[in-house]
Amino acid sequence: MAKVKKPTFQSPIFSILGSLLSGVLLALAFPGVGNSSLVFIGLVPLMFAVQSVSGKKAALLGLLAGFVFFMVSLSWLHNLTGMVTGAGLKASALLGYVLLALYCALYFIPFAVVVSICVQRWGVRSFRTNLRLLFSVTMVWVASEYLRGLLLTGFPWNPLGVSQYTSPVLIQIAEWGGVHLVSAVIVWMNAALFVTLHQYVHGIRAKKYRPHSELMLGLLVIALSAGYGLNTLFNRPRPQEFVRVALVQPNIPQSEKWDKEKDREILDRLEELTSTVARLDGLDLIIWPETALPDFVRVSRTSHALVSRMAGLGTPLLVGSIDVVFSEAGRTYFNSSILFDTNGIVVAKYDKQHLVPFGEYVPFPKLLKKFTPAEIDLDSGTESTLLPLEGKAPFSVLICFEDIVAPLAVKAVRNGACWLINQTNDAWFDPGSQSEQHLAHAVFRCIENRVPMVRCGNTGTTATIDAYGNITRNLDPRTSGFTVNGINPRPADLAQTFYTRHPDAFAKFALLAAATVIFILRVEGRKKRP
Repeated sequence: MAKVKKPTFQSPIFSILGSLLSGVLLALAFPGVGNSSLVFIGLVPLMFAVQSVSGKKAALLGLLAGFVFFMVSLSWLHNLTGMVTGAGLKASALLGYVLLALYCALYFIPFAVVVSICVQRWGVRSFRTNLRLLFSVTMVWVASEYLRGLLLTGFPWNPLGVSQYTSPVLIQIAEWGGVHLVSAVIVWMNAALFVTLHQYVHGIRAKKYRPHSELMLGLLVIALSAGYGLNTLFNRPRPQEFVRVALVQPNIPQSEKWDKEKDREILDRLEELTSTVARLDGLDLIIWPETALPDFVRVSRTSHALVSRMAGLGTPLLVGSIDVVFSEAGRTYFNSSILFDTNGIVVAKYDKQHLVPFGEYVPFPKLLKKFTPAEIDLDSGTESTLLPLEGKAPFSVLICFEDIVAPLAVKAVRNGACWLINQTNDAWFDPGSQSEQHLAHAVFRCIENRVPMVRCGNTGTTATIDAYGNITRNLDPRTSGFTVNGINPRPADLAQTFYTRHPDAFAKFALLAAATVIFILRVEGRKKRP
């Protein structure tokens, strides 16, 4: 009887298909398709693809998987080409999209290479070496995600943990290790599944039954996360305070936002929506989105008059506007959030700290200015501002993509903020999955610091998120309207979370552990050389 040949999975076609499949599966787990369960198997094809190839081939396969993942999950960036005029700017926007996806894909390489080396050097036969593999690849992945959010101003978009934003039970552990701890659970499960399938495919379990120790260990980590989440959700403290906010969503298309001929229409829409909602009793604050006004509110008679009239209806008004400051050095521009009291007087102002390159400022302007539609460069703020609300807990603002930058939320809460507001304008990228992906990141800022967040968008997604990641939304994206929601601020005397006190401690541990793993692998490799 002919001997059945066991699969070796060394075919280049198989490796490429496995890499492509991982990129697609991971992308499908994020908003856009949003099948979040796919993320728990998404890395397995890549791990099979690199298990028996050289380090260089593993790096290329990892790069391919990452490129596919980011090209699909960031496909909303393609909408920028429709927002700019001129063939040169359109080509620049498309090139920027591709280059960003390629840059982010670089962070898949360490994971792919370490998987390849560990499997070939340690094998997958014993529980001890398999446990080393699970730990090593998990730490390397988390370290890479952390570095991606840190280097070159950082782009912490779509870490694996964010895919679970609609599963509050699984993500409460973020108060200990942030979104990166959730990512670690996901990678751990992927690695456990890979080891189990690898043993079956290569006949290690074919002769006699063996316990699925690695798979059980992967499921155990998920079960522990879910158990912690259930306990946290069932034992949450009673709210001590209630704040009622009105969120105005004007739905101004980006093509009209800076069109001078549309200024009057924009102001009229803001006035109509605000004057209607201001008639409601019991409001504590009315919020407009990021850069809601078509000019600079503090130097524009028309806009300032509108704001004074609306605030004068009896409710403080938080306005998103570009602000200009005059000095001997000239004009300085900021993307700002300005709080007006009911007399139309500025109470406090926050200037955005984390600016978007090529959107709000141009690095190396002499060289790159012609490749961006930005007309002026904005300056960044330097501190988190605590904004007061009479008789209510103070809050801080995160503007635009600042709610994906975890340290900014930590900084605000440490400064005394009991709740957060995100004012944003995602119209650049509509229609698409961007606004939902943006909302998904905000969920983790709330759990990490145990504070609620109010999100007011120009086109969407306008919503409130409680301190446990539960989302309330009453407005459809890309519609004009308003909603009134209530939130329970974090009690001022409540102890800060471990994450707030020690932000990214887990990610930093993973970085140290990953460096140690790589060092050990290099030492082992040198010892085995003739």
